[in-house]
Amino acid sequence: MFNWLSENSSSVQAIASVVTAVIWLVYLQILVGGIRRNKRAWLSINRGAGDGLNAHVLVTNLGNEPVYLRDILMKVRTDDKTTRAFITERQEYSREELSDALNGTLQGPLQAGAYRSLGDLREIFHRAGLSDASEDLEKIKEIEFVVFGATHTTAGACKTYSVVCDDNNNLRLDPTRMQTRRLSRWRCRRIARNAAQQAA
Repeated sequence: MFNWLSENSSSVQAIASVVTAVIWLVYLQILVGGIRRNKRAWLSINRGAGDGLNAHVLVTNLGNEPVYLRDILMKVRTDDKTTRAFITERQEYSREELSDALNGTLQGPLQAGAYRSLGDLREIFHRAGLSDASEDLEKIKEIEFVVFGATHTTAGACKTYSVVCDDNNNLRLDPTRMQTRRLSRWRCRRIARNAAQQAA
């Protein structure tokens, strides 16, 4: 055995070098992947703090880095059309009602682990210029919230809710999937561009 090793020492060293390089490459990939995951924005959209039209829509930063919220888009789908409206600016409040002018917008930094309420559904509907009358609510099939943010790159998330009205005309939002869907950079740009074109 030792004689074979001494006779083939150069081959054994070459194989050992290759195996060592492969191991270091695997470790490097794990290290880089961990760093990228830690810096990746992770936004969550949920409904809570109330029922029906009094329920709030909450955006939470589940990442390790602060996220700057830029825009919030709401899409409302009925049988015959889809309405898109940016609900970033809290137009339901006048400047006199706000202790700070910055409270009139949802834009701004969101620290890691922090959350921000987009308002309750009644406020959001008024902000989007939509009616909250029971006969209009019954026509709605789905509501989708899209959040655009930024860290060192573009961040985005969306969540879709199906709308259910009970016998007492109480509105309920049921998520079509439990997890908030993350959006790629190009998809954020495409959604924002389409919404801007419709608003123009």
